[in-house]
Amino acid sequence: MDWIDQLDEDGWNVVIDELAWHLREGRVPVSIHRRFIPGRGLEFQFKDAPAAFLPIDGSFLEDHWDEAVQIISRFPQLQSVHVRSGA
Repeated sequence: MDWIDQLDEDGWNVVIDELAWHLREGRVPVSIHRRFIPGRGLEFQFKDAPAAFLPIDGSFLEDHWDEAVQIISRFPQLQSVHVRSGA
């Protein structure tokens, strides 16, 4: 769990905060998808759990997305997670 704590300490970021929470709950993410339609937010797909959607209003998501992608890329434990942006 040390790496999850390190991930969560990498800055105040709504995407990373949500990812760290799911990891601590034992959910193995397979993808994180930034969505704009039908609602703006994040969709998390998991290996052994139902998908979760976190609605995020305004430009808050855009402000945090690029930083989150960079942070996630620095963790080999998350190498298999597909991070994508879409409609």
